[in-house]
Amino acid sequence: MIFRTITMTIKICHLIATNFYGGPEKQIVEHLQRLDPEQFYGIVASFMEGEQNEILEKAAVVGITTQAIPMAGPIDFKALSILDSFIKKNKIDILCVHGYKATVMGWLCGRKNKISVLAFSRGYTAENKKVAFYEWLDRQVLKRVDGIISVSEGQRQKLASFGVDGRRSWVVHNAVVVPPRDDAQVEAAKQAIHSRFDIPSDAKIVVAAGRLSPEKGHRFLVDAVARLNQEGNEAVFIFCGDGPCYTALIEQAKKLGVYGKCRFPGFQRNIQEFFLAMDLMVLPSLTEGLPNVILESFALAKPVLATSVGGVPELVVDGENGYLVDKERSDLLANAIAKSLDDPEKMRVMGEAGYNRVRAEFSFGEQSINLQGIYRTLLSI
Repeated sequence: MIFRTITMTIKICHLIATNFYGGPEKQIVEHLQRLDPEQFYGIVASFMEGEQNEILEKAAVVGITTQAIPMAGPIDFKALSILDSFIKKNKIDILCVHGYKATVMGWLCGRKNKISVLAFSRGYTAENKKVAFYEWLDRQVLKRVDGIISVSEGQRQKLASFGVDGRRSWVVHNAVVVPPRDDAQVEAAKQAIHSRFDIPSDAKIVVAAGRLSPEKGHRFLVDAVARLNQEGNEAVFIFCGDGPCYTALIEQAKKLGVYGKCRFPGFQRNIQEFFLAMDLMVLPSLTEGLPNVILESFALAKPVLATSVGGVPELVVDGENGYLVDKERSDLLANAIAKSLDDPEKMRVMGEAGYNRVRAEFSFGEQSINLQGIYRTLLSI
């Protein structure tokens, strides 16, 4: 930890390696917009391959200072040199790192420049051997950084099981922007989605949103669709996302005879339209940190059915704002989906409960206050 007295604005740089603007990226940009300008100055830096970088573009639009760090391959010593020079030139006080690449390279540069390094830990997937190795490397570095932010208590405990010192860690939940309620917008979204995907007007819509990768458990949801189909359930399931399991899920749906009950539109930039139109969000994950899709569903007063993994139980209270089931249990998923769709009034009440909870407990304003306190703690102010 770096002990010093600060008499000027504290410079905070959030470093990530991405060309995408998803959940973690939104958390960074929304947080930096809420920093106290009299005490903090926020910067977004991103390793990038190619000429475009969505998080840097989004950050620049809202007036956040950005820095692109060109990078070729998993470890690029030229990129390391650029990051080192950037830290020196801008006199960064705290480097916040997100993801294994930023964590490893950020820690190396932070150690060289004797600045505090604060790592954000959102969860692990180990979806293949390569990813598993990088995640192992990330955990080794997390044992050496100055502080760690876990997005859920479940993730903090997981890190502790790997030998990460809990005395240097804090839990700061993800946050969400709650939009104004607009019934006309909801109705317009329902009509648009029903029309675009040829869904009968009286059919319920169930959405599963996220990367279509093994750890997300979508294969168990497709199995659940087959069970529901045998019982005569007329709901339509929309799998919003792309990933390595995309083709396999389509083939599974065809094999089980439920391809007509499923839609696979791929990655959707305007995901909110699907959330507005849906009757129920389902998250069948095998592992999670603190899912943004749950927060975003609650922000629109939509109930959630999810597996009880990672930080999910910190958001979903069974029977209050949604339902929790065990992972890898398509039978339990099917039963809970049927139970939900058969009781629209209960779903409405649960959606309202979720909405009230995120308004009260998961605002970016509250999150920013917590993070700014941690920044001060790191610098012993």
